[in-house]
Amino acid sequence: MNIALLLEMSFKNVLRHGRKSMATFRIMLVTAATLCLLFGYVQANIELIQNAFIHWGARGHLVIERPNSALAHQVEGAGQRPIDAALQATIERVLKAEPAVQAQARILRLSGMVSNTQVTAIFSGIGQDVAAIRQIKGKAYEYDVVAGTPLWMTRQPAPIVLGQGLAAILGCKVPAVGFAPMRPGETPQSRPIDCPAGPLELVVSTLDAGRVNAARYQASAIMDWGVKEINDRLVVLPLDSAQKLMGTNSVSEYHVLLADGADLDASQARLDAALKAAGADTTVFRWSDRATFFQQVRGVLMTFLGFVLIVAALVGFMSLLNSSYMNFMQRRRELATLRSFGFPRRFLLGLTALENAWLALAACLCGLSIAVLVTWSVRAAQIMWTPPGSSNAVPVDIAWVPAIYAISVAGVVLLAMLASWIPTRKILSGPIRASFSDA
Repeated sequence: MNIALLLEMSFKNVLRHGRKSMATFRIMLVTAATLCLLFGYVQANIELIQNAFIHWGARGHLVIERPNSALAHQVEGAGQRPIDAALQATIERVLKAEPAVQAQARILRLSGMVSNTQVTAIFSGIGQDVAAIRQIKGKAYEYDVVAGTPLWMTRQPAPIVLGQGLAAILGCKVPAVGFAPMRPGETPQSRPIDCPAGPLELVVSTLDAGRVNAARYQASAIMDWGVKEINDRLVVLPLDSAQKLMGTNSVSEYHVLLADGADLDASQARLDAALKAAGADTTVFRWSDRATFFQQVRGVLMTFLGFVLIVAALVGFMSLLNSSYMNFMQRRRELATLRSFGFPRRFLLGLTALENAWLALAACLCGLSIAVLVTWSVRAAQIMWTPPGSSNAVPVDIAWVPAIYAISVAGVVLLAMLASWIPTRKILSGPIRASFSDA
């Protein structure tokens, strides 16, 4: 088969029959643009949730715990055994020897009652290594309050941060705004905290002795965690204050941030093996292992994407098949003439397939240009919206996905070639004279 002749003839046929092919061209253009934008939107939302867990929630990439039950392997914070000072020293020695580790923070979980002179409420909170948590959150998320001063900035003694819902229960004036990550060059908007005068008293059951303990704190800020149920109970305080309140020097878990580009699975395996070799009875979890919300949202998005992809492929293919059938049926005498000149069926099948391929390539390039323009416009517009079940606004975003662009173009081209093969094969299956004898 003469490939050069095939390419030349197919390209000239596309130019000659351009008007007849406009319907096919438009179908492929819309299909390519839709696929690129849809993949970009889904990818942007998955990346947004990943950042929310890893950085905003300061979970990091890995979580080191001592799970005490089967439930603890499924639900974070359920059934943990404390990590005492000796085990902390072992963990930190192992983490220091791991080159992929960029930052680590200790977390102590606590719960109890919080009260002021007017109200008593239940709280569930954490004590945290303030400086390390700031490093895990990064520049975009370090200013993590909607009113008052973050823990890493405050100078007041015995500070605590309240969730929006709990702050409202305790009588604070809560700004009607949600948290939004800082964009490069932005300055955080500072709002004063307005809570009833007097300290807040936290009452807990101590970790080691099991006795009731109480301490007084000053609300330094109000935080929006992003989930109303968490905001209604949330208290965050420095780790040393939490340990003093709980009467312990133990912690509940370590959050570990890996360096950019580090292999998550390999780092997890290395740390887990090193900790076990050091005699630590700990388990290293990936950030997503027990992130039920992330898994549910990703499942919904991927199911939606798969459904739309199947529908788009079926509708696009059937439309391409129909338009290709009409186009080539109108040209059956032309194809019969070429057969009478001695061109084999294989050549003609390749000719019509390449004609559709040229069209598909041109349509995909136009569709890709539209997708790039829409993606750039959406990212530049910086539109924010508040999803259902969330208390803070998130950006409407479409990710740049070059690999998907290439796959979409290749997929549409293959569909177009297949759509040409079916009607052409039917036309070529009959005798030459039948194509000349029709009215």
